[in-house]
Amino acid sequence: MSVYRIYGDKLLSNKEYAETLVEAANSKLELKDFLTNVGADVAFGATSALETTPSAAATRFEPIGLGKPLTILIREIYTGRYPTRGFLGSSTKPMAVVTGLKDYSLFAATTRAVNFLLREVEPRTRFKVPPAFTDGTNVVAYSPAVLTDSFHFTVEIAFDKFDEGLFDVVSKGLAAAAGIPLLMPAAGYLLAASSLVKLGASFADGLVDGNASFSVTDSFDFNLPGVPVPAADFRVLCHFDASAMTYDPARGLLNRNGTVYDGDEPYVVISLDGAVRKSLESFANAVATAGITKQFFNLRDGAEVLSTSLIDAMKLASDMKYRGQAVDLQKQVGSAAEADKHALQARLDALNKNILNEELRVMTGPK
Repeated sequence: MSVYRIYGDKLLSNKEYAETLVEAANSKLELKDFLTNVGADVAFGATSALETTPSAAATRFEPIGLGKPLTILIREIYTGRYPTRGFLGSSTKPMAVVTGLKDYSLFAATTRAVNFLLREVEPRTRFKVPPAFTDGTNVVAYSPAVLTDSFHFTVEIAFDKFDEGLFDVVSKGLAAAAGIPLLMPAAGYLLAASSLVKLGASFADGLVDGNASFSVTDSFDFNLPGVPVPAADFRVLCHFDASAMTYDPARGLLNRNGTVYDGDEPYVVISLDGAVRKSLESFANAVATAGITKQFFNLRDGAEVLSTSLIDAMKLASDMKYRGQAVDLQKQVGSAAEADKHALQARLDALNKNILNEELRVMTGPK
């Protein structure tokens, strides 16, 4: 597995990226030049070149970090040699894109999600996601303010003869979820914005049988010593050596000679950004809800139940959990030495951003 960070338009492995930053930090560059030419500074907390020096035609990435918002998006998918042709069969198959998060939600729940389904995909298909006229979302995760030190993200691409009924169920659920992927709390269950659906075995097998053609896991470490901090930028996830390549957001992955990569191996491009997205504030609560849903339901195939009350209960549990931490922190802010107050206040502000009910937020001093 390979994860490449973007340095200008070049692809660097995490090791190369860290070495480049250390080399730049040890040089005599002025700070302004360092921030402009290098990217995220692992040692000094600087922002990436994509955050600070966007092109005139591009929207600027917002910085990310502890206490700041975080959005993870899938930006591009290239299928490579997949789907493979069966004996006397067609090389065109339906495709599912499934993502997963670990140690992200309120209760450290691990959950998978269906971001979208495509009915017909050929080998070497390249597209920005989700494609036009396809119900789906490229949102992988959103947090109003990052509080966790580290979490892991997985993206999988699976090709299968999905039951036609699955397309109807997923299409309906994704349309209702308003930008949040269709969560899978357990094998054969799908959780949308207001309902939980249990799928029949023929519906579910293709999504949960572990036979994905492509699977890559990346980690985001916001507060672990000795590990490069995440920066707001693009990342290329693949299973081949892309160190000599470059990346153009408009064209995709480019070979050394500047031609568009069309090889056998697939890749996925994701982005990390710190912009506030009010429409996605309930994402963490939905993930937490999915994490405990299987404890409450035992449904027959095809059954559907409203989960609004459970989601509302999880929102309240989330708010009360964060409020309890905020109240304790408020007391610490009041009695802390002046040198410590800034860091404590920053964490208190982050806790408040994760409390969706404004009446439950805990403030200190005028805002």
